[in-house]
Amino acid sequence: MTFAVDRLDHVEVFVRDIEASVKWYQDVLGLTIMHRWDPEPVMIGANETMIALFKARREGPSNGDDDAQPPIRWRRVAWRTSEAGFKEAQRHLASRKVAFQGPVDHGCAWSIYFNDPDGHPLEITYYCAPDVAPQSGPSKR
Repeated sequence: MTFAVDRLDHVEVFVRDIEASVKWYQDVLGLTIMHRWDPEPVMIGANETMIALFKARREGPSNGDDDAQPPIRWRRVAWRTSEAGFKEAQRHLASRKVAFQGPVDHGCAWSIYFNDPDGHPLEITYYCAPDVAPQSGPSKR
């Protein structure tokens, strides 16, 4: 099997005010809340494309994947695949000498994390049940 991603799943976005951002994305783009954890993230989207809204802890750009104090910015692009594709992705990345973290168990979803050559964070994820997004909060990475 040759590995290939299936589709873009979600992009993590750090915002000043989650509720104001939810309202803006609903009003301006017609997105709907698909999943919500307490207090974050809020997954909002259309069809199979989502953004995950997180509360920014500080303002301004940052280099790297700063989980402790994320600024207001886009964070990570997550690509969705099947369970078989997820297993193949790990073999594929290892064969290309691309270091990755994980797999990480998010309840009914699994993810691996890595960076492109410029340091942009990427994720490959799959849901344990087809076309089902997680119902419980994501685990810490």
